Amino acid sequence: MELSNRAVAAASVLLLILFLTVRPQTVNNGYSHGVWRGKLTTVTAKGGMLSTGTGNYWVASSLLAGEVLRGDSLLVLGYRSGMFITPFGIRSKLSRSPVSRIRRSYRDRLLNTISDSVARGLTGGLLMGLRGLIPAGTASVFKQSGTSHLLALSGLHTGIVALVLLYLTKLVLGKGILSGWAAVTGIVAFTVLSGGRASTVRAGIMASSVVLWLSYRGGGVHLLTLWWAALAVSLVISPGILSDRGAQMSYGAVLSLIVFGGNPRGRFSVILAPLYAGITVTVCLAPLITAVYGGFSWTGPVATAVSLPFMLMVMALGFTGSAGLTQVSVLLNPVTHLWMQTLELFQCTPVSLSPGIMYPVWVFLLVCLRIISRWNRFNRRFR
Repeated sequence: MELSNRAVAAASVLLLILFLTVRPQTVNNGYSHGVWRGKLTTVTAKGGMLSTGTGNYWVASSLLAGEVLRGDSLLVLGYRSGMFITPFGIRSKLSRSPVSRIRRSYRDRLLNTISDSVARGLTGGLLMGLRGLIPAGTASVFKQSGTSHLLALSGLHTGIVALVLLYLTKLVLGKGILSGWAAVTGIVAFTVLSGGRASTVRAGIMASSVVLWLSYRGGGVHLLTLWWAALAVSLVISPGILSDRGAQMSYGAVLSLIVFGGNPRGRFSVILAPLYAGITVTVCLAPLITAVYGGFSWTGPVATAVSLPFMLMVMALGFTGSAGLTQVSVLLNPVTHLWMQTLELFQCTPVSLSPGIMYPVWVFLLVCLRIISRWNRFNRRFR
């Protein structure tokens, strides 16, 4: 049994290295005019990522944010340079799926009930993954402070939703299998309605598995086994997920926390735990982040830890505001603007090191993290 556990641990570390060093799928460089047809996988205030039969292309157009959502189809006439398309004309076809209709209805409700653009954008982004509502200036503050991952729905957001749902279902239905399945139903609904990104699918699978395990068996949960199960299910659903940079970061971040993560205890554990988690993920994913974004922010871990209370308040207040409870949602505007003012203190120039310097430093820091995580605590994860 111990040998098989070590084999699983070794395989996990090797796969972690694969996640950290593999490059995202790119399209051929070149210049051309033409017509591209495909589906949108991402929509922001500056444009959208179009998935076509020949690759993924970024369509630069600020008009997309107010009209289309993830899953809608586009026909683009324009000029391509590498993976970037400058459109001359765009024709959209809105998805008629029930999920898309619900997401579009929710977007319209946000536009009608929350007047402030920053508050509206953060509410839509954190609750439903509607990144097109987030103003470009707000997104820039998050990027320069190393907290852009908070705007992309991921395991953190899904975990928060799962905890709230589990608490509410136990409060109403009591402890037992029924409350567990009710919570799982809510987690699945959130995963689907938020756009079904690779990160939320992974988190949804793991969160649902944890909830069902606790409902049926109780006791400790083998996180590494759940991680492998989530990856296997994701590969069945989408075989090309390993080449998706969002999936690489999502699965790599969780695996790095399982392998290198610690569990700070004591009076300041509420602050130290998210700070240590942020440092661990930043260090482990440094090569991948550098390859994708050209550098990483050294203030990101601290800014992330400081942002967590703000994020929780915005999600809670945004939900009540979109539900029509204006008496509570009046706090949404001052909270979001205070959050932005706080993040502005952490803005910095991204750090970018040459491979000859970065990789030796990276290996040294991984060894340090491994020592800090302590072998006994690490070994218990595989029992």
